[in-house]
Amino acid sequence: MTRTVDLLIVGGGPAGAALAAMTAQAGVSTLLVERAGFPRDKVCGEFLAAEGCRVLERLGILDELVAAGATWMDSCRITHPRGTTLDAALPTLGRNGREALGISRERLDTSLLALAGRRGAEIRQRWEAVHPFLVDGRVRGFRVRPVAGDASEEIRAKLVVAADGRRSVLVRHLHPHLGDPRRTGPRSRFGLKVHLQSDGRAADRCIGLHLFDGGYAGLCAVEGGRLNLGLIVTVSALRSCGGSPDRLLDERLLANPELRSRIGSARTCGPWKSVGPLRFGARRAAASGAMFLGDAAGTVDPFCGEGMANALCGAELALPFALRAVEGGELSATLAREYGRAWTRTFGRVTRHARRLGQLLERPRLARPVLALLGGVARPIVPRLVAATRTDWNG
Repeated sequence: MTRTVDLLIVGGGPAGAALAAMTAQAGVSTLLVERAGFPRDKVCGEFLAAEGCRVLERLGILDELVAAGATWMDSCRITHPRGTTLDAALPTLGRNGREALGISRERLDTSLLALAGRRGAEIRQRWEAVHPFLVDGRVRGFRVRPVAGDASEEIRAKLVVAADGRRSVLVRHLHPHLGDPRRTGPRSRFGLKVHLQSDGRAADRCIGLHLFDGGYAGLCAVEGGRLNLGLIVTVSALRSCGGSPDRLLDERLLANPELRSRIGSARTCGPWKSVGPLRFGARRAAASGAMFLGDAAGTVDPFCGEGMANALCGAELALPFALRAVEGGELSATLAREYGRAWTRTFGRVTRHARRLGQLLERPRLARPVLALLGGVARPIVPRLVAATRTDWNG
């Protein structure tokens, strides 16, 4: 069976779902396929920077998420296992303000996908895009099928948008060298995440970034009285703890006194999740007549906490280009170049800066004097350093 739509979006995370909501509202025939079934949990720092909050506000669901228990934050704290600490206010950028939000991916993604459906997008959960169709070197659609079934369908579209994450099926097909590494070594990095049930202390308004031997961990409050603990860790550090995230937590993370104090008596309230090996940096925003969005276009270092915000801002950035492509019947070479330049202007610089800071602070021996310097005589430059990793997107 073959079907034709204006826009096919592969991936129902924040980038894909937000774009589907926007294009459906604009009257575009939009079909979104998502391999997972929602609600679903995912490895993520679950920190949404202020510019991402403004996108949710424009979409009309920010109040809904706050009412569901999302936690406001306005400061950050970076700590070293030997006790060095750097405190800073989150930067105020443009019209976005500085208040960020702690919100679980389970809640955020489900709300965005539901919004897209209410606005008229066709949503297929538990469907996977298995193979792209190329005509004269241009992506013209995908073969899709239910995850739990054998029957498949050909979806033809004026525009295909790949928003299916760092392991995008279209990235793997067109540019396999740009995706995450296929091999794992001692220095390879993995992402881990678990929720902790709060010990009853009131949630603070600070996002914590805690260094440890072998990686770094982010800690923030999310809805339901929980704390989200997300970390980047090397394979060698995990192996030294027998491959056990619980041992890693006890033996390495809790060796950081600030993190130990912040967690208190909180205990894990769900399974650990993992993803990796990981590669950070820009990829391509457009290729072969298709657009890439979110982590499929480029993955920012989790150190700066911009992942979810970049996904939402990227959807707003992509919207006019997607509408023009649908109106013209395809993503022309000229339009693809315009979109690529716009993406690079918006996200390229901050992605590079975030990677440099991440590389600096994930080395504990170097990080300690740097934190001490930034907390002392170099403190006036801290706001500029933090702002350098932020996307000042105003819609």
